[in-house]
Amino acid sequence: MFYPQDVFETFGKLTHHTIIANGGYDGDSGEAELTRGIATIISYGSLFLANPDLPKRFALRAALNQPDRATMFGGGVKGYTDYAFL
Repeated sequence: MFYPQDVFETFGKLTHHTIIANGGYDGDSGEAELTRGIATIISYGSLFLANPDLPKRFALRAALNQPDRATMFGGGVKGYTDYAFL
């Protein structure tokens, strides 16, 4: 079975709807995807969870907290309320 290398570009050429890209983007790669013109919105998912001040970190080009996937979706507050802010 064939899977295209760039799913967003392949799908983007088939539709005129808004495309929200998600899949491991950081500030630079998210901006690059928007510049390409296929996706119109970038979703940062777990990166935003680990960095509740993500827009500020992107603006300052500050270091990012890394998401701790072991604490996600576990029903407790750890991993949802204890990431450091700038």
